[in-house]
Amino acid sequence: MSQPADSPVTYSVVVPVFNEEGNVEALASRILATMDHLGAPFELLFVDDGSRDRTPELLRELAAADARIRVLRFTRNYGQEAAVEALYLNARGRWLIQMDGDLQHAPEEIPRLVAKKDEGFDVVYGVRRGRHDPLFRVAASRLMQWSMRSVMEIELPEDVSTFRLMSARVARLVAALPERRKFFSALIVWSGARIGTVQVTHAPRHAGATHYKFSKLLNHTFDLIVGFSSKPLRYIGTLGIAFALLGFGMGVWVILRKLLWDYGVMGWPSLFAAVVILGGMQLVATSVIGEYIARIYVQAQDRPLYNVAERLNFEAAANEDQMQRSSHRLKLGGGGGAE
Repeated sequence: MSQPADSPVTYSVVVPVFNEEGNVEALASRILATMDHLGAPFELLFVDDGSRDRTPELLRELAAADARIRVLRFTRNYGQEAAVEALYLNARGRWLIQMDGDLQHAPEEIPRLVAKKDEGFDVVYGVRRGRHDPLFRVAASRLMQWSMRSVMEIELPEDVSTFRLMSARVARLVAALPERRKFFSALIVWSGARIGTVQVTHAPRHAGATHYKFSKLLNHTFDLIVGFSSKPLRYIGTLGIAFALLGFGMGVWVILRKLLWDYGVMGWPSLFAAVVILGGMQLVATSVIGEYIARIYVQAQDRPLYNVAERLNFEAAANEDQMQRSSHRLKLGGGGGAE
């Protein structure tokens, strides 16, 4: 079954992929079957984030076989956030359904998200039931969610995933925000969207290995904290005041001990330890401040977030518009659309 390329689209199923040659065919087949059963006009949009395996070739075959499958391929790997932004800006549907490309999100659960949004929600998250991830991935995810709640005061339901349905208006709003490093879950909460949840199954990876290592997840958490909150700078100031008061108190104690009990200054080791601790804290403080300055530098460069190598099943008339969008110079408030 196919539909004209310019026909109205109710749902856009958007999937970022990177080296998923073992998954894309099964994923596309299951999504198409599920959406056909749902009955509303839809499209399936892939963004290939610079895959180096057979993923681009397989996507070309899928797009050639079905005009409802559209593909955007990057010139290299720019990262998942850039891929997600490209999906949000290029999707045509009034509602977006975001999934990962590893089939841990079951396409057959999509109707449950659709039914939930009919209760009046702008965004519906899939909450994982029976999570099938390595222990380090679960721990890093918990750390990130704790950071969002405690440091940034962003309340997300426990164990939400990137499997979500959202209105096009919310999607375009957060995609058009000017910051270079975006964390869409946090920005969706910031937007004030009404958020609902449904429990969904979480399957083991269909094929291949996860692309997320523990160090990468920790870096994501640190980037999230620094990129969405200035509290670390306040913590540095508070820590500096605490050390200053501690040093002042120790100085008073040494003077009193000398005057009242004639005890001399003792302990070169303790002095050395104090110097090392304070020096370490200064380096940490300098590093955190440097992270904020580096983000200002990257933001000021204003380079495109990604470069497109290939577009499949995109209308020729729309290509110019999408090329302008990829330069990421959209102004906040420039029209409604998709996340």
